[in-house]
Amino acid sequence: MRLYICLGRIPQRKELEIRDRRGSSGLTGRDPLYLQVERSMEDLLLRGRYRAGDRIPPEAELVESLGVSRVTVRAGLARLVERGMLERRQGSGTFLMRPPEGARLRPGLERLETYTVHAERLGLELGSEDLRIEAVEAGAEEANALELPVGSALVRVSRVLLVGGGRAAWMVDVVPESLIGVEKMRERFRPEAMVLDLLVSEGVSVGFGQLSIGAALIGPADSIGRRLGLTSPTAALSLTQTMHLTSGRPVQWSRDAFLPEYLDLRVVRELFEVRGLDGGH
Repeated sequence: MRLYICLGRIPQRKELEIRDRRGSSGLTGRDPLYLQVERSMEDLLLRGRYRAGDRIPPEAELVESLGVSRVTVRAGLARLVERGMLERRQGSGTFLMRPPEGARLRPGLERLETYTVHAERLGLELGSEDLRIEAVEAGAEEANALELPVGSALVRVSRVLLVGGGRAAWMVDVVPESLIGVEKMRERFRPEAMVLDLLVSEGVSVGFGQLSIGAALIGPADSIGRRLGLTSPTAALSLTQTMHLTSGRPVQWSRDAFLPEYLDLRVVRELFEVRGLDGGH
């Protein structure tokens, strides 16, 4: 089974949302309240709403959102300060110093944003290994995705994506050579950024993307497994994406294999239609 989702830009939500690790609103577990506050705050930071160095909401706002006393909120925050995640600054507030350990890229499927944006929010450093930028001819799959004749000139960018120094994914992107040439790509592409970042910076009017999500088993002897340094067969997220201009024309096709410990995918779904139940059964 494969999930197929059309991505687009939607307004960013500004309200504060805090949930416990079970995903329900409020604090209802058996652990002491200050521990629940600590975990809820850690989840908030992991979701990447704040960048390293940002000021987090004031205590009064946290008290209202969590429905607990100011003393309990202070106790939970104090534990995060002790762990080095937060820093209190006299007269200024409390600031995020570093994301929680195990922070992963967590893009929402409802928004078209690059991994560069999410990594910056989390204070994670991106990089590339085994980077290759080359001129190639479109094969059948690439030609079909980009709506070009087979053999059309393309520019291909392939690399191992590093997240916080760890090998997180094998990424392959192709764009028509008529859109951006291989020499310009080599000159302008930054190892810590995405191809989409470069296209937008060059004035390409990207409007939406279509993403197909699957699963793949990668062995240590496979070409991708060797590049990622795997020592045993590992399940990976297989992401195939096509970016389109606002006119609908496809301009970028990519195929990524992400190790699951480096990426969470989530989608917000609005209730559209339900079937009523007849009777009381």
